[in-house]
Amino acid sequence: MVDPYAVVAISPRIVTMKKREDALENAKRICDFMDPAVQVSATEGAPVKLIVLPEMAIQGMPMDFQAGNRAAHEAFALDIPGPETEVLAQKARELNTYIAAELLMVRDEDFPGHLFNVAFLISPQGEVVYKRAKATSDAYEGGALGTTNPHDIYDEWVQKKGNGNALDAIFPVAKTEIGNIGYIICHEGAYPEISRGLAMNGAEIIIRSTLIDPQVSQGMWELQNRAHAMFNQVYVISPNLGPQMDDNGHMFDLFGGRSMIVDNKGRIVTRQEGVSPGDSFISTVIDLEALRRSRKLNGVTNWFKDLRTEQYAAIYAESIYEKNQYATESPQEDWLAREDVRRAGNIEKLVKRGILTPPSA
Repeated sequence: MVDPYAVVAISPRIVTMKKREDALENAKRICDFMDPAVQVSATEGAPVKLIVLPEMAIQGMPMDFQAGNRAAHEAFALDIPGPETEVLAQKARELNTYIAAELLMVRDEDFPGHLFNVAFLISPQGEVVYKRAKATSDAYEGGALGTTNPHDIYDEWVQKKGNGNALDAIFPVAKTEIGNIGYIICHEGAYPEISRGLAMNGAEIIIRSTLIDPQVSQGMWELQNRAHAMFNQVYVISPNLGPQMDDNGHMFDLFGGRSMIVDNKGRIVTRQEGVSPGDSFISTVIDLEALRRSRKLNGVTNWFKDLRTEQYAAIYAESIYEKNQYATESPQEDWLAREDVRRAGNIEKLVKRGILTPPSA
């Protein structure tokens, strides 16, 4: 039996790290803000059991990295567990709650020379109980940040991270006493497959963090979040980033705010309107048992019972973006240019297959 509990989604202001130690200071600042956020959220009468941070909350948004500059990327690389996760772990113990967050440019002992964009979950006991690497990304991800996508080393990744099971390797889910939790990182939320993969691996709560403008103000953020929740019958917790501070102390916004929590029917339960000038949060009480009862009903909106999986497999019988692109090397300084060429080639591939019809002019 899981009693109703409160979820807190934090939208911190962004302070981009200029030196390695800045990430730790950001983590400490965010943890300090958790105290009043949890205190206020608990006034609804239910204990806070889950705190969620968006992508780039701890390291900020790197704007001036050179594509493929491995030395610079390695100088800013972090570890999980590491000093930043230990600060969060201490706060998780103090508040007796799970804390979900993300780090860019994370080392992995199984893949030396590669860095990954990794979401993680810390238990109330202060243990890292879940890690998931971002598996759908655009060209900027590897070019500017120097991170590797698991799909680019797919065969080895599946063997080492899932013991040969691709679902567990690419779409891992944390099975906890407060529910089954998965994490979608930023750009991944633009694709239906990521949330479906997590849902098909048991996720009941999906964290979808961070999207940049103009997609937020154009409505894509809300549409995607609600669709993920409704199609997969899950709660979607969606914290976005707050405003950014430059070197002169000026504040500006690139993300558009509008953090939200969506229920399994696709209804927005709570939402931040606009952008706060500083650290902010939203919260609501969720009822996991009600979700589970809804998912067990033999009704029209229980989508899972009607999935005819064999016919869906035909959709992806032919590859588009081919796997194992960097099985023998890590991203280099020409990575971004190579990716532009590769993606242009993929568009032509889609035209030849008849998936895309080019315009007349």
